[in-house]
Amino acid sequence: MKSVIETMNLWKPKAITVVVAVGNLILEELNFVDKINAKVNYSEDHCNLSPGQRAKAFILATFTDMRIPLTHIQDRTADMDLEYLLRADYDKCDINAFNMGRALECIGEQNVNNSYETLAVAAIEKYKIPIERNHSDTSTISFHGEYDISKMNLTDEEKEEILKIEKGYNKDGRAGDNQVIIGKMVTNTGIPLTSRVLDGVTSDIEWNRIAIDCYEQLQTRGINHCTYVADCKLITQELVERLNAPDRRIPFVSRCPENFNELQAKRTKAHAYKKDTWIDFGQVGTGKNASNYRGSSHTETIFGTPMRLLVLESTALCEKAKKSFAKRQAAVEPLVKAIEKKSFACFADAQKEFNRFAKLKDLRFFDVTPEITEKLHEKWPRGRRTITTKPKITSVFTIKVSVSTNTNAYDEFIRNESSFVLISNIAEETMNDTDLLKTYKGQHTVESTFRHFKSPSLASVIYLKNPKRIEAMTMLLSVALLIRAIVQYRLRDGLKKHLQENPGAIIRAGWGGKKLESPTFHLFYEHTINCKFERIPSGEYTFDWPNVETRATVGALLMLMGLSISTILL
Repeated sequence: MKSVIETMNLWKPKAITVVVAVGNLILEELNFVDKINAKVNYSEDHCNLSPGQRAKAFILATFTDMRIPLTHIQDRTADMDLEYLLRADYDKCDINAFNMGRALECIGEQNVNNSYETLAVAAIEKYKIPIERNHSDTSTISFHGEYDISKMNLTDEEKEEILKIEKGYNKDGRAGDNQVIIGKMVTNTGIPLTSRVLDGVTSDIEWNRIAIDCYEQLQTRGINHCTYVADCKLITQELVERLNAPDRRIPFVSRCPENFNELQAKRTKAHAYKKDTWIDFGQVGTGKNASNYRGSSHTETIFGTPMRLLVLESTALCEKAKKSFAKRQAAVEPLVKAIEKKSFACFADAQKEFNRFAKLKDLRFFDVTPEITEKLHEKWPRGRRTITTKPKITSVFTIKVSVSTNTNAYDEFIRNESSFVLISNIAEETMNDTDLLKTYKGQHTVESTFRHFKSPSLASVIYLKNPKRIEAMTMLLSVALLIRAIVQYRLRDGLKKHLQENPGAIIRAGWGGKKLESPTFHLFYEHTINCKFERIPSGEYTFDWPNVETRATVGALLMLMGLSISTILL
């Protein structure tokens, strides 16, 4: 038998970081493992861990070292106390790309869309998260990287299979790769309600058809009366009529595309500038890049339904338009120099060249006036000149161009580039113009979700053998984002309630010890990165704060979520 000292020397402490402990707590509260296992068929002969347990390990691995891709999931989980987190004994080989791939395949055989949406709705009910709007959008995603087979502890059979695994789907259309489209609906609090893997050629219009189906299904689950927000690809006659269907009307806000309904946006803009009855909204949004807006509201019947059209002008867009016009002006100068260098044998040729020049697309905002000048050129014959020698006189015509900005064209350009039109079926009595604008600008919520979804910590994975694995992978990544969104919501909701109960209170848990105002999951992750529970040989857990400042900061953030170091380990 080994001595106690030898045993202690062989002991390698297992750790659970605070952020992993919080993620584990939420997964436990949502009964994630049992919900996954209840829907899959699997054999216990292949692995000591159920698909639900492996799925949980995969999700928790996304909260570890961001520098290590999920391809090397064993490296990510090497120091994690998975015995505790998964409530099971396991072999090291149970957590590798091969067994994770098998788990993905088991999960992918089921309706992963339904599984995820059920979990998301359960989270909303569990944590009483309000929903005001759903933001919809699509993005491309890829799972990429290279295998390090030596780190995977595979059998010969497993190596043979894993070498046949494809590299996955592309990264934003790289040549030679496949492309997968991800469609999402995300609430105003950042909760991904739906996540769908779509064919690589799926258009945004087709996604909106699917998203509206998802919206109607969510209505049957109690998600009602929230506004659907999407980009301009939502606005087609087919989809607008569907959104306005009397039996299942869906309130929506979108941007009116320029080519919709016989140039509806252009006509509405022209009417707004002619009417000239703008209302100043002031600054909308926060931060140094926040713009000032003014708006002009109009109502028009479109496809048989009264629709609200809000023309908006932004100071930021106005400045951008002026810079854009300045670039167009600068582009004219080399064109003028080029034509002025040319010479012509006759006036007609010079005039013909100017006529061609004046029709250039780059000159459509400018008035150009030619000055065609004739110059006489003497050419003497070779040899000695005599009294009778005469030079040959030829005419050379050149063009001098005068350029000035066309005032009407300039004004129209600035107006078009400085403004856009929102279209909605929401009555002004229900939502005023300012709130309509704020609702649309909240679209960055789903865009931010896609940025996280495509980060290396989540997407650098290639053990995707078939579409079922891809769908399951996307579902698990969406669950990882769901956990992040729940943490962020609880932080912000807790801060709001704390300030209501303690007016004037300041929590210095922001970046660099600044006042906490709008906490994010990333802030929580960075503050807790060095905070770990460690299991000692006796089986008990120890926890030491890295320093006094971290204790105060992390303690405050946990307090806002109704948690503490003593309560996040179950």
